[in-house]
Amino acid sequence: MTTPKPSGTLDATPAPRRGAEAARLALTLLAGLVLRSLHPGQPIAENYVGRQVPTAMVARNLERGSGFLRPRLDTGPFPNYFPVEPPVYQALVVGLRRASGLPLDACGRLTSALAATLAAWGVYAMARRRWGEGPALAAATAFSMLPIVIRYGRAFQPDALMIGACTAGLACWDRAVARGGGRALMAAGWGLMAVGLAAKVTAAYILAVALLAVFPRRDWKAVALCASALLPAVAWYAWASHLTALSASGASAENRDIWMGILGPGALGSGETWRSIGKFLVVRAFTPLGFLGALWGLRGAATGARVWWAWAALATATMAALAAKLHHEYYWLCLAPAAAAGLGAAWGRLDARRPGLAFASALAFAAMALRLSDSTWRTPDEWATLAEAGRAVAEETAPDDLIVAPEALLYQADRRGCRLEYTAAAATRAASEWAPQANLISPLELVEFYESRGARWFADLGVDLLDGDPARTDLHQDIGHRYKIVIDRPDVFLADLHPREPGHAD
Repeated sequence: MTTPKPSGTLDATPAPRRGAEAARLALTLLAGLVLRSLHPGQPIAENYVGRQVPTAMVARNLERGSGFLRPRLDTGPFPNYFPVEPPVYQALVVGLRRASGLPLDACGRLTSALAATLAAWGVYAMARRRWGEGPALAAATAFSMLPIVIRYGRAFQPDALMIGACTAGLACWDRAVARGGGRALMAAGWGLMAVGLAAKVTAAYILAVALLAVFPRRDWKAVALCASALLPAVAWYAWASHLTALSASGASAENRDIWMGILGPGALGSGETWRSIGKFLVVRAFTPLGFLGALWGLRGAATGARVWWAWAALATATMAALAAKLHHEYYWLCLAPAAAAGLGAAWGRLDARRPGLAFASALAFAAMALRLSDSTWRTPDEWATLAEAGRAVAEETAPDDLIVAPEALLYQADRRGCRLEYTAAAATRAASEWAPQANLISPLELVEFYESRGARWFADLGVDLLDGDPARTDLHQDIGHRYKIVIDRPDVFLADLHPREPGHAD
């Protein structure tokens, strides 16, 4: 697992030059961190809300003492545990909140921004060893500019921690190998890798990258080191089976069965899957220039590209096994380090021949990347009044009241409740988490079902935001015919489910 130190490592660099390189690297990483940290107080309602909100619910309950081993959601039936992964990311968010005093949402965004910075450093460190400082700085810059990194490097979900900790861990192992050993670096790499894999075990392919392209010998020591980094995640999933049995909700068991059922490349036979692949791979995740530039850069690298080709190949194989999930954009984050390295190699090669063209292509990539990711700093129109609606619901309801509402509104109002759905299929699935449903039920029947389980209020965003969504506006009208409307404003709709008498608030 050790080799003689190759030329080109930082150890061979004179001290004054090392200082200048460190300063340039710090500025590069800081620029990316600042970019991802803009607008930290924005409601967590952009991109994939259905992943951010449950993650934030678990973090808030963890802060309030739920315990690491019992990550809780605020949607019934209760107790409703979230065993999808250990709440490592949420624990870091809570730690940052306690240290900084910032709001929980902002701490979630900043935790992801810092984790993505770890990944940028990892990309730099591995590219620096192979290609020198210029391409390495370009690769770190490219990583921070990729639209997929901008989007999910500021989201309240564990994907940035996964890719950041695993990339940095691999870079630590790579440095240890380059220096002929080093227990501290090996231990740091193991710790980072274990954290990243616990955050999301789907990054396990990076262990194969280590065996194939970082460790010079695939002996039992290397295999044991890599395998042991999986132990925290394996221990969690052994516990999660017990936690699922303790949960009053059927969602955990259903999600487990769904995951077991989708593993495999079967979804690659669907045209819709290939449309998602084209949209994310060539456009939204990496931009057309980024996709083509990364391929050209890796293909043209004379040496040092093995680790990145191994990364790209193994990540692609993992994504093929998870093909049914590829409509979730954040899965494409696993290719970001390899894409960034390819772009760094491409710009480094261009800069050596035609510096003006290298600068122009980097500028065009940056402009395209910012254009394709600018929506992440804007709350979608559907959720434009979420903050105001959350305050209104919190003011009108008691902390112990159960509320039927979208998950994002429940979180914003800091209330527990029942997940509101707007189609018969989704309503039936939601009700089946409480009790098996033999027949399809309508959204209104779902509300009545929740009422029979103790729900006191119905809350949603105002109808003025729902133009073009007749299902929701019709549901509001049906609720108004059966229950007492307390608030009916452009920003929020609130009805009391207990007094069965129609009526309207001011």
